[in-house]
Amino acid sequence: MDSKVAYALMLICLLIGVGIGWAAKPTPKAPTGGGAPTKAQCPKCPTGLSGEVPIGALLSLTGALSNYGENSEVALKLAEKQINEWLASIGEKWRIKVYYEDTATDPKTALDKMQALYGKGVKIFIGPMTSAEVSTVKNYADANKLLVISQSSTSPALSISDDMVFRYCPDDTIQGPAAAHTAFQLGVRHLVVVWRGDTWGDGLAETTIEAFNKLVKEKGVQGEAIKGIRYDPNAKEFSTEAAKLNQIVSDLVQKYGKDEVGVSFIGFTEYVAFAAAASQYPVLSEVLWIGSDGTADTPQIVQNPSIAEFAIKTRFLNPIFAPSSSPFLDEVKSYVKQKLGREPDSYAYAAYDALWTAAIALEMTKSYDPVTIAKILPSVVKRYMGASGNFQLNKYGDRAFSDYFLRVVVKKNGKYTWDTAGVYRCSTGVVEFSSWFKP
Repeated sequence: MDSKVAYALMLICLLIGVGIGWAAKPTPKAPTGGGAPTKAQCPKCPTGLSGEVPIGALLSLTGALSNYGENSEVALKLAEKQINEWLASIGEKWRIKVYYEDTATDPKTALDKMQALYGKGVKIFIGPMTSAEVSTVKNYADANKLLVISQSSTSPALSISDDMVFRYCPDDTIQGPAAAHTAFQLGVRHLVVVWRGDTWGDGLAETTIEAFNKLVKEKGVQGEAIKGIRYDPNAKEFSTEAAKLNQIVSDLVQKYGKDEVGVSFIGFTEYVAFAAAASQYPVLSEVLWIGSDGTADTPQIVQNPSIAEFAIKTRFLNPIFAPSSSPFLDEVKSYVKQKLGREPDSYAYAAYDALWTAAIALEMTKSYDPVTIAKILPSVVKRYMGASGNFQLNKYGDRAFSDYFLRVVVKKNGKYTWDTAGVYRCSTGVVEFSSWFKP
């Protein structure tokens, strides 16, 4: 028997107690369509599932996070295939059908795609991927009782209890300290924050600044995090912003020296254009830069030699949540690398787990009712070991905790690539650097 099938069967056995407790209570009226039969003959019992059970995948296949969206799409296709093989092996009459839609990393497009899929009977969604998109679709999802599981939305502003949004990644109240501790541990005492002006960027900038200033106070040293530049997410050129950043950094370097000054850049693929503008000012290549999960493992950075060199010169360290080691992680990693020629980002593993846990919850409840699935999902997750490891959801429905990898650009055998320079341990607030990385 396949290990994933065996594991899923074991998990369902472990969840029998949860299922019994759920079945003992009246369940919400089942929706029509989407493979869900009516409950007219048994209004308080779980209904069976048959035929096609639709899941919407709202992915950033184009736009600023297209590389992340492509990774998640491949991981989801693997999960979809495995789930349907599992359902066949246990004699079920229903199958998962994932409808993949490109949101173009645009909030309005994400909402339009959700509304269109809902009109076709889709009530459970994986994604959208950015916090700006999730923020835009949230009211619609809550009002229509649509289940949303985002693999990569991290804004603390969306940490809301008793809603229909779950997030299989930690929010930025952890990532902000990861960036702050990394900069501080490397000697930075004056951190200039540059950020993308949207829901995600605003939230991560706030938590980074707060965490860095807290560190400065606790350690009793002179320093601060500085609100530098909030830029337009739709901007394509950054000469004005780079000139302003040069002035801020130059003044700080003159007062404190370049070793105590750093830049926190919070953005997506626009880093490429920003770095191109920043590289025109020598001092901006002489200070440490800290990135985020929005730039970690971005192919466009390593594909551009001048930008890759700028990243190397500035030791551009990018925190991104660290999945726990598991056989399923290796399986997904190998599959994505085979299909795309690169290793997936952390959020692809979370997307894979989102579809699997949704399928297990559907099998447990025998109902295509998002409210019912939402009630049981935290218990499923708690007992689930997937590609992103074993994890729990907090009271807001978000991944409760995680360490963070620090991803950097390196040059190996004449080729630019990404590597892990260290790990931020959220339990201790300490960064453990890899032996090859020279702090």
